[in-house]
Amino acid sequence: MNAMTATAKTRECHRICGFNRLVLWYLLIVFHASKAATHWVVTEDGKLQTQDDSVYQLRRPYDLMSLLHQEKRADMLATIKNQLIQQKEEIESDSNANNDETEEDVEQLVYATNTNCAEAGKPLTQFDLYVGSMLFYIPNDDNVVNYYNLNNNKNNNNDNTVEGLNGNNFVKVVAIDSRPEKHEPNCSQIMPMDFSMSSFEHLPSVRDRKSLHIDPESEIHTTITNLEDIEDYGDAVYEALKQNSSSWLLYTMASFYWRAVGNAGESIECLRRAIHLTPYQYRHIPLVSLGNVLHRSKSSEEAAIVIHAAIDVAPDTTISHYTLGNIYAVMADYNKSVICFDNVLKLDPDFEEAKLRKYAVLCHNRVEKALKAQHDTLQKTLEELQGYQKQQELWLHYQQKLLSEQAPPGTLLEQRLHYREYKIREIIDSTNRGKNGAQILHSASAAVVGAASAANSNTNTLNVVAESAAACVTVDANGVNAKKGNAGDCHMVPILIPITFVPPS
Repeated sequence: MNAMTATAKTRECHRICGFNRLVLWYLLIVFHASKAATHWVVTEDGKLQTQDDSVYQLRRPYDLMSLLHQEKRADMLATIKNQLIQQKEEIESDSNANNDETEEDVEQLVYATNTNCAEAGKPLTQFDLYVGSMLFYIPNDDNVVNYYNLNNNKNNNNDNTVEGLNGNNFVKVVAIDSRPEKHEPNCSQIMPMDFSMSSFEHLPSVRDRKSLHIDPESEIHTTITNLEDIEDYGDAVYEALKQNSSSWLLYTMASFYWRAVGNAGESIECLRRAIHLTPYQYRHIPLVSLGNVLHRSKSSEEAAIVIHAAIDVAPDTTISHYTLGNIYAVMADYNKSVICFDNVLKLDPDFEEAKLRKYAVLCHNRVEKALKAQHDTLQKTLEELQGYQKQQELWLHYQQKLLSEQAPPGTLLEQRLHYREYKIREIIDSTNRGKNGAQILHSASAAVVGAASAANSNTNTLNVVAESAAACVTVDANGVNAKKGNAGDCHMVPILIPITFVPPS
């Protein structure tokens, strides 16, 4: 009886030993060949699938606020990504358009197709917009006329423009007996004058006249005198001023001398006295000269103020409108420049130079508009690129923050190990709660075969496990029977199963 009991116990030991060890092997194999998942996602077709690289696998999975912030960051990343894709498409579209436009020179295209450019004959930049202009008045005072004679030869060229008030008469200084010592017409010495309300003392350039610089107007010499030496002209004006120091005309002519030699400060000194002494009806004559000096000294805005004052005095003087048209062209105020040249042509339709400059201004205005449109397009592209770069930086910021909150690979591996351990314990617990051993063993054997098929690289290992399991137990339709042998065979045979853990990507 005792022998039968011992035999039954031994058989029961073999049965339990074999069953538990096979179940353990099965669980280890499944653990090695399968991948547990703790995060799932719903696909677009409504299916559930695992998400091994979920952004919600956090460093602190117990932190609810961290989880909520992670969700916001993930949504923000998706939004920024869509914006980046849209911006990239817009930039590529604008870039293709710019490439088409820049294949041809925009400026040359306008010059070749615009009718105003064809009428002008050359670009505005090739016109001398600082051309000098002068007005003359023929006095009736015998004390002055003795120093001049009249010449009816009209001079109207690109370099210097002159207009007389009494017909086409231009003043020419006659030769004076040569003297060993010659003087320049220094207006400050002849007539001291600290301030005058009518001489535009409020303009900064007039106040700082000593610091102004102009290039010599060599054309003035041949325009206003028949003397070979400009110094003879200056000496003649000086002698005239000594006899009549209150002549506005002589101060105006003295300013011509200083313009010819390139002295802006002395020229303005003479013009201040000329404007101060000139009767109102003739004040535009020294004003035009003052406007030229300021314009040639690169004070074009103040020159425009002075020329406007000259036009107020004599609105029908073509040279005033012509000079103002050049000034506005330099200031890039092309609309006003065209108006001024139109006024010139209304007063003198045969003024060919004014006509050419009008067409040149219209042409240049069209060129600048085309270049500005191209610049605006390029500027828009640049701003889009800068915005794209900022969006990229923002995306990188959220991406780094998102990754910093995720669990590192070591932590993810540890979490998966804990999860798989938990699942193994669940199965063992369900087994201990009375599940039929034969059915569990049958399921385990089937899982072993399935796991072996799934893990191609581990087939030999799985076969070893299966063979080792068969060394302890056999399965038949009636249940589990222990293989003949000592009871210690099931307990003492060490079986090692290599398990490789692959960290999540």
